[in-house]
Amino acid sequence: MSELSRPEGISQEEWDNNLSDPAAYSGEAPDRSREQEVTGPEGEALARFREILVHTGDLEWVDKTLAGLSHKMLWRNDETGASIALVRFEKGSGIPSRHSHASNQFMFCLKGRYTYVPTGLTLTEGSFYWNPKGSMHGPTHAEEDTVLFEVYDGPHYPTQPEWYSSTEDAR
Repeated sequence: MSELSRPEGISQEEWDNNLSDPAAYSGEAPDRSREQEVTGPEGEALARFREILVHTGDLEWVDKTLAGLSHKMLWRNDETGASIALVRFEKGSGIPSRHSHASNQFMFCLKGRYTYVPTGLTLTEGSFYWNPKGSMHGPTHAEEDTVLFEVYDGPHYPTQPEWYSSTEDAR
């Protein structure tokens, strides 16, 4: 549970009642910021949260089972599959084959050069990319070490891609 103290100027009543609705969130921010554990109507574990701030530089990169790919999962709605993450591709790595997603994928390039090989579309620092749900794309290639801010508005894949040996990596 979080150890936030009540800020000056916020009444005890407001502090006690200023919590989110129960939700099934995971990722670095929620995992560090649960204020109350609650149980949902089906007995599932839920939590309630306050404002959340995470300094991403304090987080470790977590390697995925695809060589050269790691992430910092900032937030995930475990009920819908929606997520927000920082994704890092090492130079020379990438996604090895064409694929589509089960939801919209949005990426903002923070650094590097990340190319969609068949189309030549290249994300560079400051580029925003939207891949609509169901649109085939890839393979990809990181021409430089690349960091992307990635958002999905639902689950990532309709089925687990062959390049991941872990189901966790495909979430």
